[in-house]
Amino acid sequence: MSEFSEMLIEKAWARCGGNCECEREEHNHKGRCKNTLIKGHRGDRYSYFGWEAHSKSGYFLDDLEDVEILCWEPCYKMVTEK
Repeated sequence: MSEFSEMLIEKAWARCGGNCECEREEHNHKGRCKNTLIKGHRGDRYSYFGWEAHSKSGYFLDDLEDVEILCWEPCYKMVTEK
């Protein structure tokens, strides 16, 4: 799980609109990932709707720009397994 404050995660969730925010070309999706997420499935790596808050910098800064909401499969898994 992430080390962001719940308030920061709430703001990031509102921004993402319930969809994965990943835009990495190497994840086999063109543009932004189209996976739909369910708020209550945070941390659920086995659900199609599972997601986690990821730190772009790796430092879990108290800054909304450092938070991205990623689906577990494939985006979060691929980012964290590097």
